[in-house]
Amino acid sequence: MFAVLMVLQWAVAIAVASWYSPSTWNGADRSIHPHMIIAIIGGGLLASLPVAMALLLPGRSITRNVIAVSQVLFSSLLIHLSGGRIEMHFHIFGSFAFLASYRDWKVLVAPTLIVVADHMVRGIWWPESVFGIATASHWIWIEHTIWLLFEELVLLITIRQSVAEMRSLAVHTIQLEAATQTAEDANKAKSEFLASMSHELRTPLNGVIGMTELLSESELDDRQRRFVDACQSSGKALLKLISDILDFSKIEAGHMVLEERAFDLRLLLDDVVLCMPLQLDEKRIKLSCHFQQLPTLQIIGDSHRLRQVLLNLLGNAVKFTEHGEIRFYVHPQRLNSDEVTLLFSIEDTGIGIPPDRLGSLFQSFSQVDNSISRKYGGTGLGLSISKSIVENMNGVIGVESREGVGSRFWFTATFRRAHDNREPHPKDPSKRASTKSKTSQLDSAHISFDVTASPVAQILLADDNPSNQQLAKEIVIGCGWQCDVVDNGIDALRALDSKHYDVVLMDCQMPLLDGFMTTKEIHKRIAEGRIGSRPAIVALTGNAIQGDRQRCLDAGMDDYVSKPFDLTQLRKTVSRLLVAQHC
Repeated sequence: MFAVLMVLQWAVAIAVASWYSPSTWNGADRSIHPHMIIAIIGGGLLASLPVAMALLLPGRSITRNVIAVSQVLFSSLLIHLSGGRIEMHFHIFGSFAFLASYRDWKVLVAPTLIVVADHMVRGIWWPESVFGIATASHWIWIEHTIWLLFEELVLLITIRQSVAEMRSLAVHTIQLEAATQTAEDANKAKSEFLASMSHELRTPLNGVIGMTELLSESELDDRQRRFVDACQSSGKALLKLISDILDFSKIEAGHMVLEERAFDLRLLLDDVVLCMPLQLDEKRIKLSCHFQQLPTLQIIGDSHRLRQVLLNLLGNAVKFTEHGEIRFYVHPQRLNSDEVTLLFSIEDTGIGIPPDRLGSLFQSFSQVDNSISRKYGGTGLGLSISKSIVENMNGVIGVESREGVGSRFWFTATFRRAHDNREPHPKDPSKRASTKSKTSQLDSAHISFDVTASPVAQILLADDNPSNQQLAKEIVIGCGWQCDVVDNGIDALRALDSKHYDVVLMDCQMPLLDGFMTTKEIHKRIAEGRIGSRPAIVALTGNAIQGDRQRCLDAGMDDYVSKPFDLTQLRKTVSRLLVAQHC
């Protein structure tokens, strides 16, 4: 700023010397005056050094002081060229005000001494050049000095206050940065804790739910089956609670990130509806689905999160409806070649919601009232999580309800359309079921798998938890496959060195060598030719935090199954990989 100001002042000095000085010093006779030389040469000298230092040595203390001295010397030059006009004396006050922007009182010392000395010397011996009169009182320069000192007093107070404010702001900024770093560290520790807790909670829960599921397939009397069903119900309720808490923690930390994968919307809706009949049969509620006008859509988005929202809303409708009907609507709200916005609506004939509770329904830990929590259970996190998921899908969610009549929950979501709109052919034939008019009479379809590609497939299970070992081994053997079990990554590598395996079920957290390092070592040995053929690797882990799936895929694993897994999920995953290997 001062470098530009110096150049401008130089131009002004030349202009004053050219147009104003001849009249001031020579009366009406206008002619080229020696002041022109002073303006050109003297102004150039005054401007050149500070401009050069401002460009070459910015921010230095010596640069500030050179600029300050040159600035007040320009004031003296302009006062001289104007013949001591009083208006030009204000240039001095303006110069000191500009110099105060440095917020350094030491910069004002040298200019002050120069101005006082200049006014004193010229005021005594050459008053015409400074005050515009041939004779002047020797004390007039003292008056100017007093006014200058008064201005500097004001500037010093302002500088002191400004510096104090800047120091306070700097301290506040440092404290804020420290607090932010502390919060980031705490958030990182929280994420690591959640990942650890996810694994530690899901691993034993996988054993509980899986074993009771295997037990339910055996011959049991009515009393024993009630006990097994109670264990399964409690285990699934605990799993939902853990999942909700983990999801809420991710949302609270801003870590909720949606996946971008192509999926078939109709097949997803079929899968969601097929999860409901057992709950409906218990209450004899009719479920009607209205997808008739919905075209076959291949869309790109997070099918898992969409399914989570739909199951949560349908589950709530079933929970709060004792009799009557639940109507499930889906239709495109906006459809073009690139995007589709879908409107999902779930209507029930349940207990309804009081008008004064509608506004807080989507808040965390919110229930209609305490009696609802006691009678129906739940944490009040489901709707809050659903709202966050919907908003991440560029949609909105809402509710309409009349107490004692029923409720209608609706939401919109926007997806990109996949370029390939051909309908896929899933290996699960149950997913081809029609959804034109589904009711509570729907039965869960028997799920079969094509394993003819490898009738004696060799499976290696690497897991350090005995319950999970037993569960996974039972599932594998039940499919007609051969299963070997090891406790850690080192033993898994030894097994692969000595025998061919089609699929490796790899736990990510194991002693000695974890699943990630084991997978990388497998790929390294394949590249070196130490392992003949590459097995498919499935991450079988309790880690379910956002990003864990991608971390497994980035490590070289082929698929990801989070604990607790059900029999169908593991069978489907392994069957798909076996078929892919032998195609």
